[in-house]
Amino acid sequence: MFCSRYSVSCLAAVFVLASCRADAGDWLGFRGDGRSFDPEAKTPAEFDSESGKNIAWRVATTGRGIGGPLVIGDQVIVTGCGGEDERDLYVESYSVADGKRLWSRPMRATGRPFTHPTSSNASPTPASDGERIFALFSSCDLVCYDLQGHLIWYRALAIDHPKTGNDISMSSSPVVVDGVVVVQLENQGDSFAAGIDASSGEILWTNDRSASSNWSSPQPVESEDGISAVAMHNGSGVELVDAKSGEVLKRFDVSGDGTASSTFASPYIIVPGQSTTAIRLSAAEAEGDDAVATIQWQSNKLRPQRCSPVASSDRIYMGRGSTLMAGSISDGSVLWTARLGKLNNVWATPVLTATGLYVVGSDGKVIVVEDQGDKGEVIAESDLGESVLASPAVSGNALYFRSENGLIKVAG
Repeated sequence: MFCSRYSVSCLAAVFVLASCRADAGDWLGFRGDGRSFDPEAKTPAEFDSESGKNIAWRVATTGRGIGGPLVIGDQVIVTGCGGEDERDLYVESYSVADGKRLWSRPMRATGRPFTHPTSSNASPTPASDGERIFALFSSCDLVCYDLQGHLIWYRALAIDHPKTGNDISMSSSPVVVDGVVVVQLENQGDSFAAGIDASSGEILWTNDRSASSNWSSPQPVESEDGISAVAMHNGSGVELVDAKSGEVLKRFDVSGDGTASSTFASPYIIVPGQSTTAIRLSAAEAEGDDAVATIQWQSNKLRPQRCSPVASSDRIYMGRGSTLMAGSISDGSVLWTARLGKLNNVWATPVLTATGLYVVGSDGKVIVVEDQGDKGEVIAESDLGESVLASPAVSGNALYFRSENGLIKVAG
């Protein structure tokens, strides 16, 4: 079985990451901790919207959204938007147990709300530190609530950056590192990254970024000996940035993908692009060219199309068209390629559990692939019955899918 290959060191790393969160079962951001991986979750391989098989509950949300859900304790958090030009914004909480809406908080967009019809003003996935929720919208509105839905602070980032926006959407998701909310907002107008104090909403630093469209999200990285940073990439390079100060600790002039985001499986940062690059965090005492990080390998065979890479302890997985590839995280070699049939238009990043890899098409079709070592085997095909562009969340032994207009819990 797939789960039998996980090493003791892999599980130790997972427990270290989990200890930084409010609860080991929480899913606190885009792709969880950035790897889209929960090795202990025994999620159902098969489910069906028509018969209701393994569909625990399904609810309609207020407004439309394509950002992924969070799971924090006993609640699921989603964002949404609606109204004229999608200027009405929402952050909502639903019960893990039965899908009942616990609270809903409306606000009004202050920045540029316009997006492509297939995208949404509610396209970024929110983030949490386990105590607060940080929701970013394409209109560059950033809001913080506590877990009861009380407003803590709000920042209209477009006031200082009025030209920030593009005609598709600003879909980069925020991350929380060392008490700082980091956002990466890149476009052909006013591109910037910023660090915002998670407690007060004070803007701590702002860095100019390349004036080109980019939808990838920042990725927190941390080595075992204390190197901590946020990886940001675009078409011109990769930067490792100190979250507290905004200082660029290291830069690599390698081309990154403008859609897929980096992932991190210590000590490797996997940066997707025309050639996927693996950057290895260096030991703290490393000096000269080896200080902070070095390039481990590059591969033009192992690269995604739209969705971000998924990482376990020793393997990375990338979707490209109707195929899923597995590669070695240490050298970038391709280990196997699985064909996914006629799976339609995959935007959501797959999620990996003890059951297998869940690959979600935009039409709601879901294919589960089991890694059998030397090959990937399709073990189940299911249908959610709704359009899904958001990456799913995992908590306990359940999957949470954010459809464009709803929220679905899948559990046995």
